[in-house]
Amino acid sequence: MTGINVEFDFSEVHQFTVELENATADVMKNVKKAVSTSAYRGRQAWIRSARRRAGTHLPGYPTSVDYDSVKVIDGSAETELGPNLARNQGPLGIVEDAPGGVNATPQRNYEAAERVIEQDLVRGILIAIGDGIGDS
Repeated sequence: MTGINVEFDFSEVHQFTVELENATADVMKNVKKAVSTSAYRGRQAWIRSARRRAGTHLPGYPTSVDYDSVKVIDGSAETELGPNLARNQGPLGIVEDAPGGVNATPQRNYEAAERVIEQDLVRGILIAIGDGIGDS
């Protein structure tokens, strides 16, 4: 069996990375799919949460939440999830943490996304590794 070291990096709130050392191309293809699926599900959770809190002031903000395509570089699959600054009201993502000077309550919609990703990504990676190495 190939020695595979799996490392999850959740240190950045809106970025997540999966690193696999000595992974085969099949495993990395499956990992890329798992990361993409988790990002999609996290995006959906973020949008649902943002819709509940957007009110009349931020009607376009929820649909500004997006994720980048998954990049695989040197055994690392990563993507970034959050408000897309190029989309309608995406620059208003400041409401997530509402730092000083902003007259708003922090929404922290990303926490809904984090909960979904945390559960889904681990399950997806385990499946990706099992399928990629043929459960040997």
